[in-house]
Amino acid sequence: MTGPVLRRVVVTGATGLLGSAVVARLLADGTEAVALVRDADKARRLLPGDERLTVAVGDVTDPASYRKALTGADAVIHTAAYFREYYQPGADLPRLFRTNVDAVTDLLRAAVDASVPVVVQTSSINTLASGTEEAPADESAPPPPGWERNAYRASKVRAERAITAFVGKEKDLRVPLVLPGWMWGPGDAGPTSAGRLFLSVAKGALRAVPRAGNHVVDARDVAAACVRAAESGQSLRRYIAAGRWQRLSATTQGVADAVGVSAPREIPAAAALTFATLLETSAKLRRREPVATREGVRVLLDGNRTRISSARLQSELGVEFRPLSETFADEAAYYRATGLLAPAGGAA
Repeated sequence: MTGPVLRRVVVTGATGLLGSAVVARLLADGTEAVALVRDADKARRLLPGDERLTVAVGDVTDPASYRKALTGADAVIHTAAYFREYYQPGADLPRLFRTNVDAVTDLLRAAVDASVPVVVQTSSINTLASGTEEAPADESAPPPPGWERNAYRASKVRAERAITAFVGKEKDLRVPLVLPGWMWGPGDAGPTSAGRLFLSVAKGALRAVPRAGNHVVDARDVAAACVRAAESGQSLRRYIAAGRWQRLSATTQGVADAVGVSAPREIPAAAALTFATLLETSAKLRRREPVATREGVRVLLDGNRTRISSARLQSELGVEFRPLSETFADEAAYYRATGLLAPAGGAA
């Protein structure tokens, strides 16, 4: 399926891990990118200097702040979300739902008003019920039982439902949905939970990880999925970009190999929540963000039982997944270049 040529694309959340990868992908394709950000100085530090890149200051929860940026756009790729903050102690739940649900329908309305023909929504594989190794879940899977208990998951489920209702009334707007797995890779300036885990392993600060696993994917491959969905993805059609499932111990071993340090040992999954509680308490005393939280560990343990297929994305949109060894090597190089990680052979 061949879609329209993208000449100008607005990217929300453009300084985040996925958003920055989408911007880089668009620029590499020769497309003009408009980075919608809350902090222009941060955007100039994190995003590439390119004449085809425009930085627009706006907040997705305030449509008046970004309406002008949508003028003349061929697509919006919506990556902004209240995500990293949810998996930290003291999450602001009203802000989460305002950002992840209400702001989505506001963005769709603004896109229609600006005659933007397509908005790509970034959802999550956490909105899908578990599959098995023999029968992996696909895009038709319903939400898992008890999906309301995790507020981030609930926000993504509700956003998908709100999009379906909106597009049912606005037939001219095409809204494909991309569902990423656990994203890793260069550009994780936040950092996200993946970036904090990477740095903790790289610096020898994390001694153990639970016997669990999840679907791991390079954010640059998810970015490719978002761009391809903007070009030719069908409206209200989900495209899973889960990458590959692997044990957490294999993930941390990959990080250790990329950096040249010893990997954490594996501990029973039953001990993981206790271990996360200790990490949260230690981080609170040191006034730092914890490497892992109880809520994050619960999601990880859920992922241990989940198997999901990305076959539709690969067959319909032609997106493939790079080796994770490349992901971890590039992430190590990124953190060394930014000074968050000592140069190879240097002190951590």
